[in-house]
Amino acid sequence: MIGLLDEALCFHHHSPNSLVEHLEYPLAVKVSKAIYRPIRKGLERLETRSNISIYQDEASHSKALLKLAKLDFNLLQLLYMKELSQITRRWKDIDFSSKLPFVLDRVVETYLWIVAACFEPQYLYARRIQTKLLVLITVIDDIYDAYGTLEELELFTEAIEGWDDNGIDKFPEYMKPCYHAVLDAYKEIEERENEKRSYCVHYAKEANTWELH
Repeated sequence: MIGLLDEALCFHHHSPNSLVEHLEYPLAVKVSKAIYRPIRKGLERLETRSNISIYQDEASHSKALLKLAKLDFNLLQLLYMKELSQITRRWKDIDFSSKLPFVLDRVVETYLWIVAACFEPQYLYARRIQTKLLVLITVIDDIYDAYGTLEELELFTEAIEGWDDNGIDKFPEYMKPCYHAVLDAYKEIEERENEKRSYCVHYAKEANTWELH
């Protein structure tokens, strides 16, 4: 049985690659890409650019479809650039770089993570709010891992679990901007969501509290 599985594994790795040598471009490139990273394992928007290049070299390609694909790609790239510009501007307004100089700036990195999951243009609000929350989580993570004392972190954890500003006067100064930013972020969500979706805020808070444990 083991020998049969070994043969199957060998065939899986070597047989498709040997077939590529006998294929012509652009089919050979498409097969190589599929072997290296199947569609189900790729990120749709990251694959789009290379797929456009391959498609335009196909003799039977539709000029109208190709033009539409390029227009869609370029317009969405411009939308992402505009969103990221707005997000980074708001981040600079909070001024964590001077208030919390030990915190790493992961805004661009975090935004790219969120774009991978919510790339469609209509999910602008989801990208913006998820980026904000995830960036704040990374800030809190840096506070817990690299800066805060045990006593300070216990105060912060208790405050997050209560979701209010009671006891914030006991915080060291460096913690206050971060905690206010967290409360403001969830307040924005509450104001945005109507009564039918108010449960979202509850679960979002629970998820953020879970991150601290």
